[in-house]
Amino acid sequence: MTSTHTSARFAVVGGGISGLAAAHRLYEAGHRVDLIEAEATLGGRMGFDMLGERPIMVGGKNIGRRYTQVRAFVAAMGGAEYEQFGINSSQIIDGELITLDNPGVTGLVRHLLRIGTPADVVKMLYYGMRVRLAPRNRYLGSPYFTRLGATRDQATLDTLFTPGLGRHALRPMSLRLNAAEPNEVYPGAFGVHLGMVMDHYDQLVHGFQPIVEDFASRITVRLDTRVDGIVLDGGRLRGLRLSSGAGACTRHDYDGVVLATPAFATARIIADDIPALSKLLAEVAYFPSTVAVVEYDGEMFTSAVRSIAFDAGPCSAAGVYGIDDRHIVRYTFSGPPARPVPSEGVLGAWIDDAEKRVAEYLKTATPRRIRTRTRSWEGAHCAYLPDHGEFLSQVGTQVAAVPGLELAGDYLFGAQLEACFRSGAAAARRLHRGG
Repeated sequence: MTSTHTSARFAVVGGGISGLAAAHRLYEAGHRVDLIEAEATLGGRMGFDMLGERPIMVGGKNIGRRYTQVRAFVAAMGGAEYEQFGINSSQIIDGELITLDNPGVTGLVRHLLRIGTPADVVKMLYYGMRVRLAPRNRYLGSPYFTRLGATRDQATLDTLFTPGLGRHALRPMSLRLNAAEPNEVYPGAFGVHLGMVMDHYDQLVHGFQPIVEDFASRITVRLDTRVDGIVLDGGRLRGLRLSSGAGACTRHDYDGVVLATPAFATARIIADDIPALSKLLAEVAYFPSTVAVVEYDGEMFTSAVRSIAFDAGPCSAAGVYGIDDRHIVRYTFSGPPARPVPSEGVLGAWIDDAEKRVAEYLKTATPRRIRTRTRSWEGAHCAYLPDHGEFLSQVGTQVAAVPGLELAGDYLFGAQLEACFRSGAAAARRLHRGG
């Protein structure tokens, strides 16, 4: 994005991947950027933390091979070392541990026939080809899946297929992406789910935090800063009302603002000034999720099985943290059995139960825990809306009526890291061109 404009001063609210993308694009264009974050650290739901002396991420960390914009951002910050992730993936099907590791088309068809019907296979392959042949279908608001949603979103995603396929194929997708069951998401978003499972994944050996810290050193970052509202003048956004700690709320003027926060947070920020848009955003579904990263004094998983997707219970998945970290396990608790966010005691019981289940299926003993880090989010995963394409159209119309305002976040293109990054980059591009 080459600058052809006089340098302006912009604010980006939200230090997650969407906000980082917007700030980076505006910075690249030669503008002055304030990145504003309510928490004490950047990263949002990537969840930077420490396991002893080792930096970890308890939130989103996997980077698909098709995550071109995320990878370009990493490269722009000087690059980083990747390691393969996502191999030896297994799931529990009717009480049996089944490992699915890049099965190919023949192996995939055989698996789908085991859990579904020939009609299921035809439909799954058809939708998969839609995504493979048109990369835009990997994201919310694509023409094909918007049309599908307009006609099929009166019912939930599980109604597209038979119960067996819904339970053993759709459920792992929707829990992983949306922390939701298939009967809590909709056909119009199915392209996002397929795009996720049709990719291959790596992770950064040293995590995303060094990349974020490198970028943060180049711009102005305001941590522990709350956005109490926006400032409108003559219908145009002119600034933000900010407060920090116990300090008074003060006005800060900007030439434009990107609100790169979850839909519910954006709805709160604009509630007093743009109530119709606020009400619309407040309707977007979000579900909680909890992650525990546990280090053991011995290997919990094996070289043949490095992760398990469970078919019941609060623990939806358990797997090694990195390809050679069979002694470090990441447990994800999501879906209806994992709601609401657990107390410390309840979470401890969930981890105990998940350990026992892993040991049972792998026929191994449970090593001793050395240390544990946990994180819970009330609104961890966006689950979109029925007829989400129409929702996006309405949001676009209302945002366009407020010059100087742009939105980014998981509810616009999708909840995966690349989709969030693209939403931030697109918001910055529009703001730059309109500045």
